[in-house]
Order: sequence, then structure tokens, then C-alpha cells
Amino acid sequence: MLGIPPEQERLYVTLVAHPDSSLAELAELTGSADAAQDAVAAQLSELIASGLVVAEVRDLASADSAPRFRAASPSVALTPMLLHRRTMLDRTEAAVLALAEQHRHATSPTAGGVVEVVHGAGATRHRFTQLLGGARQEILVFPTEVAVAVDQESADPMVEDALRRGVAVRTVISRHHLQADGTMAAARQSSDAGVQVRVAEDVPVRMLVCDRATALMSLSQEAGCNEADSLVIHGTALVQALAVLFEQYWRRAHRLPLEAEPSDAGEPGAVGPTAEDRLILSLLALGLSDRKIAAQLDISLRTVERRLRSLMELADAQSRFQLGLYAARHGWLPADENGAADVTVPASGGGPPPRR
Repeated sequence: MLGIPPEQERLYVTLVAHPDSSLAELAELTGSADAAQDAVAAQLSELIASGLVVAEVRDLASADSAPRFRAASPSVALTPMLLHRRTMLDRTEAAVLALAEQHRHATSPTAGGVVEVVHGAGATRHRFTQLLGGARQEILVFPTEVAVAVDQESADPMVEDALRRGVAVRTVISRHHLQADGTMAAARQSSDAGVQVRVAEDVPVRMLVCDRATALMSLSQEAGCNEADSLVIHGTALVQALAVLFEQYWRRAHRLPLEAEPSDAGEPGAVGPTAEDRLILSLLALGLSDRKIAAQLDISLRTVERRLRSLMELADAQSRFQLGLYAARHGWLPADENGAADVTVPASGGGPPPRR
């Protein structure tokens, strides 16, 4: 990163650990054959010229008058190089920001550079990659069940890279997302990587907000749309409004049950739902049909139906709505942030849940 070639870097690091080494000793330490000593000597000359290595001949009258080499102090030799690189990066960043501002004004004169229209799926994917790569603190995502320009397989590596950089990633998916096979597995993988996932009844728009400074918003959510035009909205009150919209949905959304929660069932004398029963109830509370629950948990439909019948008998419930009330009152369902359990269990196996 400081512009030192890899061979010279290895030689310098070797000298830091082994000061006052001769050319022959350095060739041996670096694994170079005798025939390669000329190459080591050439690298030493470059390091001496750049001030990273000092050569000394201690006793010209001695039989061993070969020069000895030692590394210059890293704090003295490398710190100026580091500061120079940092200054160059700062200047480059300023130039990039100036170009970006100029580009916004040139491409969106009517909006004063605040809104940039991106045409086509390819350009949208490119801007999506740029925004994720430039995020430093936080990424907020409203995905939809229809991937117009950026599918999950393409987005996952970029999200993982952001997580490795310490960026917080939160996403709210719609209940309709859970109707697609494999959603639970994908959500579990994202959660394991560090993404915070919640489920809402619906999401208003496909949207990405980075650091509450820039937003990418899709203008179409229709399947098979080749245009996939999008808006890039830069640091204005509009971006802040989109972030507030996300927070409102986030607060109302439910935590996605990604794994069976522990329970006391199975212990001697304990009566209650098993961990898998609780997971089935949680998915039922999110509005999934019995068939979809079976698909998401990779179990048979008959198993789901049998478990629910057993739970209704255990709760002495005559309907699924009564089962939902009983489950909420007795702590069978996960509580939201306010401590209240979700009781949107549908009255039938396939219908949508009633609104609270």
C-alpha cells in the first residue's frame, strides 16, 4: 500500500527481524540460492536509495570486510511515506466528490443535482454496487419479492463485504416474500452473516439507503421489466424522509423466526409446545399457509397439520384465532420490542391474517 514492491518489502521485514546481516546471510534467510544473490543485492540497492536500509562496513582491515545491512527505523522511514499516501488519498477523494457534484449538475439540471435518473438494469446494478461499496456506517434495505435489476445472488457478496467493513445492515421484507420457497434458508444465511431481518405486512418500494446520505429507489417493481429505471437521491431532506419511512416500518415489523427457540417442553413434568412447535406458530402468525410453512421448514404438510391440531388440543382452542390468543398470552410467540406478542394468527390455514 505504500508503493514498496513485494520483494523489497519481504527483504525489509527480514532485516527488521535480523539486523546487521550480510548479503550471503540475507540470501539464505530469504531462501535465495547463491546464484540469486545478485537479485538480493539489486533489491538492497533500491532500499538503500529509498532510505529504508543502511549499509555499514565496520572494519576495512578485517578479513570479513563485507558490508552489513540493517533496516532503518519503520517509524522514521515509513511514516513519511504513509502520510504522503494519506494526503494523496484525501486529494483524490476531494477530486471524486467534485466530479460527482459536477456530474449531478450536468445530468440532472432540473433537479439541481439532487436526483439522478438511472436508466436500465445494467446501470442500476452498477450504481447499487457503488453505493454498497461506499457505505461506511449503515445500510437500510426495502427489498421486494420481484428482483427487477439486482437479484439476491448478486447482492449477497456485496452485502457480506459491507458487513466485513463493520457496516450495519438492516432489511425489512414483506410477508409475501415468505411465500417463495427458500426464503427462510436465504434469510437464515443473511442473519448468520450479520444482517438484521424483520417481516412487515408489505413494503412500499424497493429501496436502498446508505449512511442516510444517498438512496437508490426503483421506479418499477413489475416482473419482466427490462427498463428497471431507478432514482439516485443525494443528501437532502428527501433521503432523511426515506430513512424515517424505513424506521417506521422497522418498528412495526416482526422479528423473523429463523430457528426454533428453546422451551421447557420435553423436560420431566413439563407441558407445552416444543421448539419446532413455536417455530410453526411464529410462521403461522406471519400469515403463512400450512403448505408454505411445510415448504419453508422442509417438513411434510401432514406434520404441520398434526402439530397444529395437537397445539389446539393443548390450548383447548376451537379455532386458530383462539389458538393465537392463547399462544400470545402464554408466551408461545416471540414478543415484539414493546413486549407484546404478535397475535395475527390467521383463522384458517390458507387465508391472510387479520390486521391488528
